[in-house]
Amino acid sequence: MTEQECLLLKTASEISLKSSFVRRFFTKKLEQSIKFSLKRNNVKLDKIVRGGGRLYIFCSSAKNAQKTLLTISGIHATAISKHFKPAEYEEIESQVVSFAKKFLKKGDEFALDARSTGNNLLARDLEVKIGAAVMEAIPNLKVKLKNPEKEIFIEVSKKDFFIYTEQVMGLGGLPSGAEGAVAMFFEGKRDELPAAFLLMHRGCNIFPTVKKNSKELEEHISKLVPFNDYRQFALTNEKDLPVLFEERNIKAIATADSKTDSKSLVKYKKFNEEQNLVVLRPLLLYPEKKKANLLKLFVNEKT
Repeated sequence: MTEQECLLLKTASEISLKSSFVRRFFTKKLEQSIKFSLKRNNVKLDKIVRGGGRLYIFCSSAKNAQKTLLTISGIHATAISKHFKPAEYEEIESQVVSFAKKFLKKGDEFALDARSTGNNLLARDLEVKIGAAVMEAIPNLKVKLKNPEKEIFIEVSKKDFFIYTEQVMGLGGLPSGAEGAVAMFFEGKRDELPAAFLLMHRGCNIFPTVKKNSKELEEHISKLVPFNDYRQFALTNEKDLPVLFEERNIKAIATADSKTDSKSLVKYKKFNEEQNLVVLRPLLLYPEKKKANLLKLFVNEKT
């Protein structure tokens, strides 16, 4: 038996539902985001193992890795997990019972949630048989399948298995680079942050464009860095847009426009006609309540 800690990562449902070719492409982009983010946050990565809608991240600190990846799009959830080999029933039962003795106490309501892929062990059988073994080992436990006080998750693959007790929800969405590059106009306005986030959350790489650079504007845009795989932004002056379009293969232009009055719509139409690329306005008709929730992501936001 071998045991070590890892971060079990569940990819966003949008990735899992794609065709095998697209899924591999998006997963590769997500792995690149993970590697870059961990490196920028001084988490030493050993390896990433793929497996059926999962990425198993072996690194110097699963806890620090989990915290780092909270701002990375393309992730449904993460869980700090115990990793064991081999994936044989006797070993699984032994390790789950040992784990449960440390996690559960007399009188607790609990449930086991098993997932099994790539072997002949059925998830339902694991839940029933191992659940019985846990109840035999710990007196007066109560099984509660719906909203239990405590829950133990077991994920079994062909050669190994994982045990964990809770998961932290991620941002979902698509990983950086899954879609095209977008030049976005920034003036230092508050709404620019959620507008940019929505584009990044859909896999777009953002290239900030400004009329005039300033320290205040750089600080404003830097609030997006954690959501950009912790990569710093290079600001482009508007007069240099043609060069940016060519060098970065820009696919669209974006603004934080959100007003829908007739005067604003006329202004948008005129602006669109002056551009050679599609103009994106992610906040147009976006619900104010949802926008307010997005602003909470930027805890240091003061503008």
